[in-house]
Amino acid sequence: MSIPELIDTIVPYIQKEHYSDSYVRGLEQCFNQFEKYCAERKITQLTSEVTQQFLLDRYGLQPGTVDRKLSRNIRAMDMLSDFQHCGAIIIRRSLEKVFPTSFAAIANSYFVHMKNTYAQPNTIASHRKTVFRFTDFINNRGVESYDRLTIDDINAFIKIILVNYAKSSAQCYFGILRSFLRYLHDSEITEEDFSRKVISVPGVRQAAHLPSTLTEEQIESVLDCIDRESPMGKRDYALLLLASRLGLRVSDIRNLKAEDINWETREIRITQVKTKEPLVLPLPTDVGWAIIDYLKNARPISDAQEIFLRVVPPYISLKNPDNVLIRYMREANIPYKRLPHHGLHILRHSLATHMLDQGIDITTIQGVLGHLNIETTKKYTGINVRQLKECALEVDFV
Repeated sequence: MSIPELIDTIVPYIQKEHYSDSYVRGLEQCFNQFEKYCAERKITQLTSEVTQQFLLDRYGLQPGTVDRKLSRNIRAMDMLSDFQHCGAIIIRRSLEKVFPTSFAAIANSYFVHMKNTYAQPNTIASHRKTVFRFTDFINNRGVESYDRLTIDDINAFIKIILVNYAKSSAQCYFGILRSFLRYLHDSEITEEDFSRKVISVPGVRQAAHLPSTLTEEQIESVLDCIDRESPMGKRDYALLLLASRLGLRVSDIRNLKAEDINWETREIRITQVKTKEPLVLPLPTDVGWAIIDYLKNARPISDAQEIFLRVVPPYISLKNPDNVLIRYMREANIPYKRLPHHGLHILRHSLATHMLDQGIDITTIQGVLGHLNIETTKKYTGINVRQLKECALEVDFV
């Protein structure tokens, strides 16, 4: 198929996929520029070399370059290539980094260890990225396996990070590096515990590990900002109401399916993603009706089993529900940037705090939140100002 024929065929296909009009117009503009570029050079057949040269000549994009401002143009070229080879458009997934053979078994055992200690998928992904970068760095220095690590290798990596990253980012890198090096020592792979040698970044203050909370009034103002007549609004209202009333983790909300709701008993029954433990919670009436409204009047038709889906194609599970809360906190003029945490777990922490304020015992709160260890639940007492004041002692001045 020639390039003009390919473009004439792909545009109607994209329009049928229900992409927004503005997005389709942007793609068509790029297709037209590409078609003109090829016509001027008498190029008739699509190849990866042609698309890469077009992106370089037209936009100055080197092969492999990522530029958010030009992401649509890059995507347009990917779509043409997909359609030529597959007759369809492929949803792009990030390629997983492959560890060198001599390092792979130990690195993967670390990630399994993290999973077994209930680390969340996003946390494991973050560790995988940093550990891969560290491994790639030492491998390029001639280190053949983790048991041959030296302090010089670690210091060289630290220096590279300090030079190329902001202090806050470097601190995150070093925290992950400490964890991995500690694992290597605990697993008797390295004789020395190199985690003790990783510096703290000067000038970076460690925030107190206390959860963020919103008042009940702030939560209501967030909910009031939602346009409950639009498909997105119906979804977001049901999602945020569920998070604020039941305190479910973001992973459990993302994974929630229709089969998890028993409408006769008015219960939600799930196996928690983080702990793999069952959790049964009563379904409040307002939450139930909000979910029904979304399912009947707003949820796209899709083969996906999850309840909460994207509102634009492809209609798959909502990737990052945290952004839903941030959007409406901004509309409600709540200074979310000042909070140490920004995601849906704000509502989870807030629910625990409000229950504590109402005099509900810590064991009941533990059951609602699905904590395996009550010590995890007890951390919420650290932010309960009212109860702290009640516990304060009067001291006579001498």
